[in-house]
Amino acid sequence: MSPDVSLLINLSAGDAAYGYLTARALAEAHQGTCNETVLVLDLSVAQPSKFYDHAGRYREPAYSERARLMRGVADRLQSEGWADRVVCLDGDKSWPKALAKRYFGSRVRETHDFRGAPITAYTAGLESCRNRFVVRYDGDILLHQPPGGDWVREGLDQLSSDSRIIAVSPCPAPPHDRRPGFFDDLAWFSTRCLLLDRQEISRQLPLVTGRYRLELFLRKILDRTYPPAFETMLTRKLQSRGFMTRYLVGSEAWYLHPEDKGELFLELLPELLFAVRQGRYPSRQTGCETLDLPAWEEYLHQP
Repeated sequence: MSPDVSLLINLSAGDAAYGYLTARALAEAHQGTCNETVLVLDLSVAQPSKFYDHAGRYREPAYSERARLMRGVADRLQSEGWADRVVCLDGDKSWPKALAKRYFGSRVRETHDFRGAPITAYTAGLESCRNRFVVRYDGDILLHQPPGGDWVREGLDQLSSDSRIIAVSPCPAPPHDRRPGFFDDLAWFSTRCLLLDRQEISRQLPLVTGRYRLELFLRKILDRTYPPAFETMLTRKLQSRGFMTRYLVGSEAWYLHPEDKGELFLELLPELLFAVRQGRYPSRQTGCETLDLPAWEEYLHQP
């Protein structure tokens, strides 16, 4: 019998325009494998930073309206049975303090990294899941896997077959040359899409120890890309312990990540999801993780 698996999807106010479609597609893809689905809504305001336009991102009343819409999206997903629980981070100070102590030894107390990307929302999501194994996605990921299949099942086999493997991912792009059974082991732990052994990761906490504490202290004082991304801190610790992510580059599953999520993306999204589900894509997308929106527009609108 396969172990219980939690599906964890991270969303933010910025996902309001498309989050229902993308999150529903991910939940549908894993409904036969995952016995719980948790949505984490990061509606908290990041600390200011010189590395991104803080004022523009959180300008009112637009930000509050996006947050309101995102709450509605999450409520709809839950009411339709695509989510079991919704965890909302909207300024409660107890979450960040407790999680900073557990995950970072209180060295990193900020809720977001230097780019305004989440830290607390990732750790809160992991803590909110009930199962040892968690497959987590950023809420804008577009996933392909063969009909009737689920890459998570293969991922569970890989986690149990090699003690060095603490996380598994499908190929982060349609592959150039698919070789069945082939995989790559890399010392990188992306937050975009991963199947994680949460129990084993808990044994490695806190992530910030030893010389890394001093490094982060100096980076904070000197204002040098502080705080780092959660995936950077996770990679730093797990790499030092000899752990790896196994990328299933020989499987039929792959995913894409959209960077440009403007009007054209929103217009094409229903067709995009349908084509990706079928395994169709423009040739220019091969080997590229970032969604090539112009290529997709041409591909989907060709006669």
